[in-house]
Amino acid sequence: MSFGNEHSHPQGVQTSSVVPTPRRLLTVVVADWVIEDGSIVPPTVGDTVSVALQFRRYAPDPADPRICTVRAFAQPLEADAPPIVDRDGRWWWTMMLRGDGWSAVWWTQRPLIDHVEVTGVFFANTELGSGTARGLVRRVQLMTGETTYDPHTRSWAAVADEDIRYTDIDASPRWFGRPDPPDPAPAGHGVERQLGVLIELDLDAAEPAPLRPRVRPGTLSSAGGVLWMLDRQLPVLLQIDDPAGAAVATEHLLPLSIAATAGSPPRGQVVADEAGCWIVAEQTVLRCTLDVAGALEVHRIDLGYRMAAAAACGSVLLTAGAGVFVLRPGTEPLRVELPTARWVAATSEGFIAVVPTVTEGGAAAFPRTYRMVRIDVDGTVTDGPQIPLASPVRVGSTGDRMAIYDRRGVAVSIGADLTSTPVPALPGRPLTFGGAGGYLWMTTRRPDGTGKTGWWPFDSPHELPAREHGRFLLVLLDPATYRVVAAAAIDDPEPAVTIDEQDRVWVATARDVYLLDPAGTLVELDVAARLRTE
Repeated sequence: MSFGNEHSHPQGVQTSSVVPTPRRLLTVVVADWVIEDGSIVPPTVGDTVSVALQFRRYAPDPADPRICTVRAFAQPLEADAPPIVDRDGRWWWTMMLRGDGWSAVWWTQRPLIDHVEVTGVFFANTELGSGTARGLVRRVQLMTGETTYDPHTRSWAAVADEDIRYTDIDASPRWFGRPDPPDPAPAGHGVERQLGVLIELDLDAAEPAPLRPRVRPGTLSSAGGVLWMLDRQLPVLLQIDDPAGAAVATEHLLPLSIAATAGSPPRGQVVADEAGCWIVAEQTVLRCTLDVAGALEVHRIDLGYRMAAAAACGSVLLTAGAGVFVLRPGTEPLRVELPTARWVAATSEGFIAVVPTVTEGGAAAFPRTYRMVRIDVDGTVTDGPQIPLASPVRVGSTGDRMAIYDRRGVAVSIGADLTSTPVPALPGRPLTFGGAGGYLWMTTRRPDGTGKTGWWPFDSPHELPAREHGRFLLVLLDPATYRVVAAAAIDDPEPAVTIDEQDRVWVATARDVYLLDPAGTLVELDVAARLRTE
């Protein structure tokens, strides 16, 4: 039996109907700081890497080795999301480009949709999640260029596109050569700087990606001898009994959506009390309690407003966002007479809230003025002082006080009676910040001995943990004296931190759950290995 026309070709001439498929290759710029930050392992020829991708529509010169033209499917990253407005009043739409074997986030002033062809550059981003590519590294080129130092701005000038040089190497450096600011700084004196690497990924030759672990820790909270932890993406609540002892973990499914990406920080918030826990996830609040048989009873409350913050006074929950509500187990939500609140903290008798004097979307001076408000458990609101704060603002709760720090170094402590007390600025620059029991905690970058902070939170470089133990530092502080209670190397700049009744500090990162001991060591609690399987 034959198919087609037997006489289509001359006798003796063999042809193939299979069209050869070219290899899928992708060129990606990896900036020096992305590698030094630890967001990607230094690319090496022959290794398989996963890269978070950002696309920029950009065409300085068709001969530029960074430039590529791709066909992709364009769609909004979030449905019905309005454009972002920058400081100059320009609109930017957040899009997702999906190509053959890759996806990339794209901020664009000219939105497109459906099948498109665009020219630009792929850049490695810092967060694996929505836009990714996985491929075998076929080529690594070191990017270098000459730059000059401006003593007036105290910064190095950008290297022009046409002045970037590309040199083939076998592996990217872990640390890149950049000049120190000259002293004194001669005007127009050019020096060489390493900018990063340009890599070529073969998407067809990549090794299989590792499987997702059963548990990817997200937010957590402790009360009554139980650690409650929400998975970073899945609607799964982990109940960890006796975490410092036998440590038995039980999975409970929740009526929530699945987060499509593994972006940071994790979604939702868990707030534990003696009887169970509250879970706040966007517009939904879940009240979770255990029945006598140990099964989880879940009561769902849809508030209709996106919640940005929550705190609990006993079993009474305060949620804040586009609306402010007080919730008690078994009762209907009580709407508080406030249009919104930005940050909240619990006290022994109620809550403290930070409320913008102008709605977040309205016009306001910079810095923005906020008023301090006390909210009783019955919803009664008492006004306190007004304080101007410049973003980013860091807030941490320590018992009956709220510590507030802003970008300009303004630092105040607000008491349950709404008294405002100035406090010293933080001794280091926080990446994230919060309170746990009677302590403040923060994450910060590893010190290098320069600047006013020196080797803080350590006294000398000999005390600094090895870099392979973590790219960042988690620091536990006494809020009254800023004495360092403990400091440990950590890989996640945005961990979740809680404290139990025995003053044990528990930390959840994207990898696992840890106990922070006073010696400054994170002791791993392998939650997946403690799961109850029956």
